[in-house]
Amino acid sequence: MPVTFCAKSDPGKVRTNNEDNFFTDPELGLFIVADGMGGHSSGEVASKMAKDVISANYKSALLKQRDTEHTQVMFGQNNPALSESANHLVSSIRIANQVIYESSQAYPQNQGMGTTVVSVLVKDKSYVVAWVGDSRVYLIRHNQIQQLSTDHSLVQEQVTKGLISADQAEKSEFKNILTRALGAAETVEIDAVETPAFDGDYILLCSDGLTRMLSDQKILEIIQKAQRPDAICEELISAANEAGGRDNVTAVIIENKSENVWSKLIKAISAS
Repeated sequence: MPVTFCAKSDPGKVRTNNEDNFFTDPELGLFIVADGMGGHSSGEVASKMAKDVISANYKSALLKQRDTEHTQVMFGQNNPALSESANHLVSSIRIANQVIYESSQAYPQNQGMGTTVVSVLVKDKSYVVAWVGDSRVYLIRHNQIQQLSTDHSLVQEQVTKGLISADQAEKSEFKNILTRALGAAETVEIDAVETPAFDGDYILLCSDGLTRMLSDQKILEIIQKAQRPDAICEELISAANEAGGRDNVTAVIIENKSENVWSKLIKAISAS
C-alpha cells in the first residue's frame, strides 16, 4: 500500500535525555514507537531493544514466509482470530519482551528497565495494530479521530470498570501507573487488532509525551490543518512543547495514499 510518512522525536522542555525510540520501514509496512523507563539511561536501552528486536524478527519471519521451504515458527501461542502477518508481529513483540527482561536480569545497570511499544503493520487492505503499555495509535478518517489502542494503565482499567470517568482519569495522580510493559516480567500479554484501511486515512503512533499535553481534539485539529505528514509532525511536537513539554514526545504519522475507485477508473479509461 503506497503511503507517505514522517517520524520525529523530541526530549521535551523538562528532560535532558530522550528515552523514546521509533522505527519506520514503508517497504516492510512496519512502524513502531517505544517509550522506555528506568534509571541510568536504561529506559533508552529498553526502547531501542524493543524497536530493534521487533523489526529484525518481523523481517526475518516475512522472509521465511515467502520461502516455502521454511516452516513457520511462532514464539508463543498463535491467535486464530488474527492474520498470519499479525501473528508474526505479536510473536516478534514477545521475543522483544524476553530479550529486554533477560537483559534487565543479567546486568545491574539495566535492572527494572522496561518500555511501552505500539506498532502498526500497513497491509494492502488493513492495518494491524499491536501494543503493550500506554503509547497510542490513532486512526484519523473523515475528519474524525479514533483511538485504536487501549492504554494498559491503572486509570484505564478504572474507566473500563466504570469506577471513574475519562475526565477524572486525565486528572488522576495515578495516570502514570502502567499495568503492562515490555521487559517487566518474563511474559507479557500483547493486545492486537486489525481494521480495514481506506484511501485518505491518517495513522498516528505516539508516546504519552504527546497525549498528556494535547487532547484528542487538538491532535485532530492539527492534522486537519497541516495535512502533510512532515508538517503534522512538526506541529504536533511544537504544540506539545508549548503546552509544557513535560516528557519526551514522539510522533509517527502515516498517510494512506492508495488509489481510490475513481483514480483507478480514470487510469483505466486513459489507458484504453
